[in-house]
Amino acid sequence: MSEEIHSHGISSDFFENQDRIERERMYEFMVAANALLKSIRLYGPGNESVEKNTERLKEAIKFFFTSETFFDFTFNGNDFLLNDVRIRKKRGLSISFEEMEKFYIELQIATIVFQKTCGIREIVEFMVMGIDIIRSNIKFDTRFMLFEQKLRNKGIKIQITQRDSSGGDELFNILSKSQLARLTYRNMILDHSMFKTKINENRPIPLKKAMRNIQNAIDLICDGSSDSQESHLMVLASINSLRGKMIATHLTNTAILSIAAGVQLGIDRSLLTRIGTAAYFHDIDIPENSRGEVVEHCQNGFAVLSRLNSLNFAMMEAAITAGLHHTTYTFDCKPIPPEKPIMSTPLGEIIKVCDYYDLATRWWPARQTMPMKRPEAIEQLFKMADMRCLAKVTVKAIFSALGIFPPGTVLRIIGKKQLACSLDVFRTTGRKGKVAILDRNMNFVGVDYFYPHELLEIPKGLHFRLPPETVKAMLDSFNEETSE
Repeated sequence: MSEEIHSHGISSDFFENQDRIERERMYEFMVAANALLKSIRLYGPGNESVEKNTERLKEAIKFFFTSETFFDFTFNGNDFLLNDVRIRKKRGLSISFEEMEKFYIELQIATIVFQKTCGIREIVEFMVMGIDIIRSNIKFDTRFMLFEQKLRNKGIKIQITQRDSSGGDELFNILSKSQLARLTYRNMILDHSMFKTKINENRPIPLKKAMRNIQNAIDLICDGSSDSQESHLMVLASINSLRGKMIATHLTNTAILSIAAGVQLGIDRSLLTRIGTAAYFHDIDIPENSRGEVVEHCQNGFAVLSRLNSLNFAMMEAAITAGLHHTTYTFDCKPIPPEKPIMSTPLGEIIKVCDYYDLATRWWPARQTMPMKRPEAIEQLFKMADMRCLAKVTVKAIFSALGIFPPGTVLRIIGKKQLACSLDVFRTTGRKGKVAILDRNMNFVGVDYFYPHELLEIPKGLHFRLPPETVKAMLDSFNEETSE
């Protein structure tokens, strides 16, 4: 086997298939565990349904003990994780993990550690004991300690850790999807300085942390129509900068835009992670305190990324993108029409259009000119595609992701002497989109919904910049919408 790998090489498909199989097994384990809990609660141990689900869980759990002696099973109040990797729900399926959520919440459990030495019957006994405690009249805040004591007395080799104190509230506070979107965006920006420190020390970048941020963003954009934070993240990616961190904000915005464009192209989730990670690091060689100076950074960026994480596919994609993304346009957004089409990689081409869009529409302190209006930047991207600077399919993808009035666009309301800022993706005239109403001083007034034909771009020559307080109020409106 080793000789075959050595002679033929290991393809990227091999690793991607392994990741896909692992995700499938994680999902199968979660479904089987949830079904077993439900059957135990409804029928009690010894029932035929319980036996069937026990065998199903036994088969699912084998995968995780092939190379490990234990694994962590965690519920953070919003998502389940196996060894710190989120178990993603499949889109379009009505299967929920409600039984398992109740088990964790009502027993105050944060993490369950399954040992390889514990058998399937021990796991069933663990679940039965937990359900018995939940059904009893035991005071809520003492359930975890009693459960832990019973496990020790029975000699069950399953460890549990307790969540933070609930303060007597059975439903402990968790982050809403809207709050998770804000937290993910903030983490992506603030982690940039840590990555720069690692680079300056010639140490590998903690890629797992970066990819977790990217995967969080993918989940928030993709997971279910009612829970999707697509519009929220797109508005976040339209703000000028977070606490003056211009480059970190640019990298984060480009990553989110690239993910959204990739979703519109129907790209597989595993490749979305590579797109997001590559976009997240594509300008990593630019100084952290840069204010938009025109600098040569592509070749240095390639050298940094390929040296520090040369064997990781996501980082290889980032290195290639870092080296090639400014071959057909400059850092100050001037096109460089090639004599013949220049391609980097298919994923890199998506990042290029998103990089250009964020560069063109941001207020950079070192720039001498005002940024392009967002619809104008989309028009310019199509012109550059005609000049063969960019791949036309990727321009169509970002246009589809952003809509005709991209989030963050200042607009006029037809028939009213009012301005508004788009907070939604206006893709079709078939539905209304969300906007923030602004007064004459660009202050936030409230939220309303309009069809696209009820809005117009502001006249040429006018360019408004939203005050920070208005931006904050607009973003807070997503929290208010979630809490209703």
